[in-house]
Amino acid sequence: MKNIKNIIFVSLLTLICSGCNQYFISTTPENTYYGAYNRRDFTHADVKLFKKNSELVCDGSIYLNAPSRSITFKNDRVDAKMKLGCNDGKILDIVWQLRKGSFKDGFGEGVDQFNNIYKFKTVPKSTYKDITGDNRKITFPNDHNKSYLKY
Repeated sequence: MKNIKNIIFVSLLTLICSGCNQYFISTTPENTYYGAYNRRDFTHADVKLFKKNSELVCDGSIYLNAPSRSITFKNDRVDAKMKLGCNDGKILDIVWQLRKGSFKDGFGEGVDQFNNIYKFKTVPKSTYKDITGDNRKITFPNDHNKSYLKY
């Protein structure tokens, strides 16, 4: 009986700690890029990025450097590393400052392999929909071998 309770507890904890897309847009050039990330666990999230009025698609992951169980406060901002691979061959490395407890309310800056600078900020879903204008459905693959990001 104790094992069943543990399994139920872990299952519920996993559901609570994952899911729920967080949306972000680029701040330079203004609103050219937009995307979302979906939290996988306490320290990882899957990411999709699109370029407005283009077929460019990028995907990858974010790694939060301070797990939720670390000694910093839940609402502290902590570094998170985003690595994305794009269908045009670009590789983006973005450093974020995100709220540790929620993976949201943050900003990021980074470069691609050609040293082009990218800046992002998180936004609410309503703002995201207003800016994007298109209705691309964001889905995250279960098979990470199909990612554009190849290590």
